[in-house]
Amino acid sequence: MRLMTPRLRLRELLRESATTRSIAYLTSMVGVLLIAGKLPYDPTNPFEANGHERALPGVVGLTNLFTYLRREDRNGWSRPPTSQELNDLVRGVGLGIAACTAMLGVAAAKGWVSAPTWGWSNEHSAGDVIVAAALIAAQEGALVFNEEMVFRGYGLDTLTAALGQPAGLAVSIALFARYHGPGWKRFLGLSLAGLLLTLLKLCTGNLWHVAGFHWGWNVAQKSIFGPPDGAPSLRPLHLHGPPEWVGRPGHPEPGWLQIATTALLIAEAAIALWRSSRRKR
Repeated sequence: MRLMTPRLRLRELLRESATTRSIAYLTSMVGVLLIAGKLPYDPTNPFEANGHERALPGVVGLTNLFTYLRREDRNGWSRPPTSQELNDLVRGVGLGIAACTAMLGVAAAKGWVSAPTWGWSNEHSAGDVIVAAALIAAQEGALVFNEEMVFRGYGLDTLTAALGQPAGLAVSIALFARYHGPGWKRFLGLSLAGLLLTLLKLCTGNLWHVAGFHWGWNVAQKSIFGPPDGAPSLRPLHLHGPPEWVGRPGHPEPGWLQIATTALLIAEAAIALWRSSRRKR
């Protein structure tokens, strides 16, 4: 009888124990994001990388290693997207841009924000805006991949296997909110955002729709209606309203308007999920 080496014993433990696998994966992701965040960069430069580009190779590599522990994970996470999933991605992008634009439209109607000029009409050229849009799209692609893989993707799968679906969803949503920084209002706003993104995933059963929504929302508030302290955008946003309602667009500091918008979208997503479940039954 051949004795198992420590390496094989660890691999067998990770394969057989969902709790151990979940703790190991989430801990490794924390390490990757912390290391990426410690690398030197200039946070005042809107064109500078936001840290997720540096974390992306580690997230991809480690997730790939974990999925190879079990055949069912490898089959589920190492295959090309289907045509339906790509359609979900496109629909998610459109929905995310539309939802963010509608929220800003409400704020504009209240006189809280305005976007009176094109991004190239003042000190920036059209080339600056195009380059900024491309960089932001790439940066947000890395950010969305990292966050969705950890909080709604493979990380959520391991939590659900370890704790069951209700507890796994609750822990993942809380981790997503806390990951974005301290403060009760930020925790509330990002918890609702995490719940919305989780419901969108449950509605389609895949990660493509929620990733598209996440990317579309972020690009809308950074590349289309960018914040005053951000990179050049298509229609730079000017803030006039109360900070407690407007928040800080383009940053993880939601105002009450964004919180209310997210709550409304949660209600719509919950109704859609209920109807879908009813049809399946």
